[in-house]
Amino acid sequence: MSLFQNQKTGQIVELISYHDKDYAMVKTQTGAVNYVALAELHAYEPGRGRTGQQPVAPMKKDDVDPDVVPPQAIPPDTRLNLNMASAEAIADRIKGVGYSTAKRILELRMSLPGERFATLDQVRQVGRVDWDEVIKADLIYVA
Repeated sequence: MSLFQNQKTGQIVELISYHDKDYAMVKTQTGAVNYVALAELHAYEPGRGRTGQQPVAPMKKDDVDPDVVPPQAIPPDTRLNLNMASAEAIADRIKGVGYSTAKRILELRMSLPGERFATLDQVRQVGRVDWDEVIKADLIYVA
């Protein structure tokens, strides 16, 4: 049990946890839970009084600098979403697909319920493209 005296109020409080490097959650003698700045707390020992030591929040290994942008956990998706792509994007990104075939893919998409592909197998209706190779290369998806 870590006891501290709140310099501002004079109350003896029990340290529950550290909120961050500047604040702590404490429980007062009445049972109320408050947040207090660590600078306001001084260590307290029963029978001895204040010891003059201030609490310091422990640094965790996973503490990060708030100014540093963390690396992305999920890498950006470089595949082409056929439900959102334009004919130009389809022709540029999928090997073996020209502009006229890309327009046929869009026409097929517009003829489907909700004007969206539900599965990649629906794309196979458009000929002149080796869809097995395109799907195996993981170049496209539908969402």
